[in-house]
Amino acid sequence: MSEKMWRFPDNRYTNENGLDTSDMETFKKDPVSSLAREICQNSIDAGFQKKPVRVVFSLFQVGREEIPGVDELEKQITACYEYKKGSPKEGPALAELKKSIKKSKITCLRISDFNTTGVEGATTNKRGTPFYNLTKGSGVSDKGGSMGGSKGIGKFASFVVSNTNTVFYSTRAKDGSCAHIGISKLRSTPIPGEDTDLLTMGIGYYGISEKNLPIMEEIHLDRGFSRGEKEYGTDVYIIGFNAFRGWQSDIIAKVLESFMVAIVRGDLEVVVNNISVNANTVREIIYGDEFQNERTRTEVREIRAQYELLQDDESVAVQEIQIDEDNSATVYIKRYGQTDEMAATRHCVMVRYPYMKIMYIRPGAYLPFSALCVIHDNDLNKKLRAIENPQHTDWEIKRLNDFPDEKRETRRMKKELEQAVTEFIRSTLRESSGESTDIEGAGEFLPSQDELGSVAGSAVTDEQVQLRPVSAVKVQTPKTVKAGERGESYEFADGDLTDNGEGGKMLKKKKKPEPQPNPEPKSEPKGSTEVEPGKSPVLKKVPLSGMRYRTVVTDKTSGKYDCIFTSQYDESDCEFAIRLCGEAADKYPIEIKSASIDGVDCEVVKGKIVGMKIEKGKTYKISYSVNSSEMFASEVILSANR
Repeated sequence: MSEKMWRFPDNRYTNENGLDTSDMETFKKDPVSSLAREICQNSIDAGFQKKPVRVVFSLFQVGREEIPGVDELEKQITACYEYKKGSPKEGPALAELKKSIKKSKITCLRISDFNTTGVEGATTNKRGTPFYNLTKGSGVSDKGGSMGGSKGIGKFASFVVSNTNTVFYSTRAKDGSCAHIGISKLRSTPIPGEDTDLLTMGIGYYGISEKNLPIMEEIHLDRGFSRGEKEYGTDVYIIGFNAFRGWQSDIIAKVLESFMVAIVRGDLEVVVNNISVNANTVREIIYGDEFQNERTRTEVREIRAQYELLQDDESVAVQEIQIDEDNSATVYIKRYGQTDEMAATRHCVMVRYPYMKIMYIRPGAYLPFSALCVIHDNDLNKKLRAIENPQHTDWEIKRLNDFPDEKRETRRMKKELEQAVTEFIRSTLRESSGESTDIEGAGEFLPSQDELGSVAGSAVTDEQVQLRPVSAVKVQTPKTVKAGERGESYEFADGDLTDNGEGGKMLKKKKKPEPQPNPEPKSEPKGSTEVEPGKSPVLKKVPLSGMRYRTVVTDKTSGKYDCIFTSQYDESDCEFAIRLCGEAADKYPIEIKSASIDGVDCEVVKGKIVGMKIEKGKTYKISYSVNSSEMFASEVILSANR
């Protein structure tokens, strides 16, 4: 029987398959983004001679009657619905399928690639050929070596974005074949007849004969499109595409995030409804107002950082990292200053050949930076490809649990790569931050062993002491006048610099007030200075100046430090914070993970020690840890809440 029609084979009394099988669920978290990644990856893998590989996403509508075998398809969808309409999980989804296939006009998305080989093997449809694997395989792939896709399930991303679960494939291939076939991924349903135990497999084919062979001609669903005789490539028609608002922006953003290296190098061009994304247009797109307004800040930062790292710019440091004789990767890093630190991603994007982003790693550096690692076409690339998850978003070494020797070697190479990348990033940041520069007068603030020994429990190693000197400031007690009948708050008089220019302020005399040993520096709101009865004054954070802090490295590898100082104040509620001192005047907050004061654990909130109580004349040792194994020049910020 060679009639063109839909056929839904029976399951031979075996498995009953539901609507949401594992291969579909894999891509449901972010369907459109998954579609963009999988399609572009497959097209790059099939690149042929000319560059760049060109992928076109084009939206169009057709009358329902133009969908091949649409009445048979509707009948099968309805049968699935009647079988499981009472299911809380599948009933609503099947109802939507039924509603979509009944529409008089059906929205479709055509995805076509050019400068590729097309999908070869349609003429013979033999097992193992690309066409057979695409249309009949699940978890089956003939890809190897450096090719991006290898799991054999990426094609299901196309079905996830179809509200009829139906896709047509059409190809004109380099081997001379020209063919198309339709596939619908539904669920198992009883086959009409006396044998109620016999179900369908859930998948159906629009083709020829019981063997579900392809139809040996190009399909023309999109009337305005056809291929020339030697215009090789593949067309994917998604029947019932959910063209929600912003779908074009989602695809463009995901392509830019995932394939920026391929685009900048001229290996890939993507066209989405007449918007062309290529090496010549990418800058205009990512710095345009429309892109910035449609995407999140994180997306914009990530995409722009990748683009900037690939420019021939003196602000970008580049190094070829050699893992061994045959395996290497190229690392790019850009250091940011205080004025543009918000543009930094603070991680390294990992891209493997053929230039697809997989994941990113964090090297644990605190200075703002963005980095990119491109792994070349080599054995390391192949090993990492073998341990990727199906979504191509992570490398999972446990996938080799059944192959201990291969697992051991892959782990070694992966670890050496990550260590080399991390070391290059950290060393570049160290050099640019000027941490090795000697600060004039720093010796005045270095503690002696006798001084350190006087603090109970001090464990000091021979590591380099990292500290930042504080300018000597004359501590003066400002004079205040009481405000309100109860004197709950204070008013500051205007002040001038002292004669010695050290930054202290002398207050203009209003009248002779009572001396205040430790006043509460509170600015008053405009208008009345009265505080309502029963209400407390608003606290203000006031930096405590004039104290010397000695910072000692106690454990470099674990990021542990001691800060020793003698208080010149009596305060009941203080906050202790650390800032990293970069080049020039650049300063960046460092997050404290845990801390203790004189051996007693204290509270850490949002990377700062809070609720500290200090007494004038008493020496304190604050032991704290940070998430870094690199030493850094630091500044202590101690503030009082008054």
